[in-house]
Amino acid sequence: MKVAIIGAGLAGLYCAHELERLGTAPDIYEMRSYVGEAISHITAILDITHRPHKDMLQYFRKDLALDITPYNVVRSLEHRAPNKTTTLYGHFGYFFKYTRDPDSLKVQMYNKLKKSRLFLNEYGDYERLAQKYDYVVIANGTSAAAEEQGIWQSWLKTYVRGAVVLGSFDPTRLIVWLNKDYTKNGYAYLTAFDNKKASLILIATEVNEKEVDRYWELFLYSENIRYPIVEEFKMAHTSGFAYPHRLGNLYFIGNAGGGVEPFLGFGHINAAVMGVSTARSIMLGKDYEKQIKEIMDRNIEMRQFRKLFNTMTNAGYDMLVTALGMPGVVPIIYNTNINATKYGALFSKLILKPPYR
Repeated sequence: MKVAIIGAGLAGLYCAHELERLGTAPDIYEMRSYVGEAISHITAILDITHRPHKDMLQYFRKDLALDITPYNVVRSLEHRAPNKTTTLYGHFGYFFKYTRDPDSLKVQMYNKLKKSRLFLNEYGDYERLAQKYDYVVIANGTSAAAEEQGIWQSWLKTYVRGAVVLGSFDPTRLIVWLNKDYTKNGYAYLTAFDNKKASLILIATEVNEKEVDRYWELFLYSENIRYPIVEEFKMAHTSGFAYPHRLGNLYFIGNAGGGVEPFLGFGHINAAVMGVSTARSIMLGKDYEKQIKEIMDRNIEMRQFRKLFNTMTNAGYDMLVTALGMPGVVPIIYNTNINATKYGALFSKLILKPPYR
């Protein structure tokens, strides 16, 4: 069986890992000169977003045969609205390191591969590779191929502006800012590498490259953020919906297959499910669409959250953050197996009016 994977991102590496486990070593084509992240940051998996799976590490090991090592545990969530701040304490998920270091997530996964061949500085033309390989897995992080094949619908466009900053931080805390003045319908967050260095990121919706710079400066000024900056980055980001996710011998996975959810922009778990499911479809004949239906349905639910979120005002953010700090919220929502995304999506459908439905 000859399999090519375009892209050495998480989805592609998860797919390669499962292919090897099932007996086939793929060829991986990566357009960059390295495996790892172009921008250094810390990201999180929050257990609440993927119920009924209560602990995502256990789910990865048991259901996906993936043994990944988090960088830290999320033990506090700090929500900052314009006039309200609430901090929750508990066990909310895991942090992962996105760099080029040996303990970063992508490098972890690459080092687990034993027989796969990696070709760096290779663009990976899927039409050419489809003539050479039995299967081609498109995992290059862009919607370009899906758009070319007419299976893509764009849902949300954002610009990400961020920096690596120095200061005094709690590496187990996730801090989130909600303020329409500088994020439009997005948000900002801080996650720490350690107690002296952190990644500070602003995600603004439906803005261009120049506008996001202005929002970034307004964010720093409004929140009186004066950390020394040692690295800066900026990139455009699109989330959307692809269907079908397989055309002939082509598989579309991760960001290339609409794997990024349109509310918070998380894509790690979906990348893992899509990568592993693709390998099982190729090697075991399992139905790819059926395997990924749960995460695709969740993306649709998250889109409902996005529509509701877009209607909120700064006063609404204050009310939301206040509600998160009310007694009983953590035990009921965070420490149970309640599927908050499912019921929240149903609630948002009831309260949204046209043209949002």
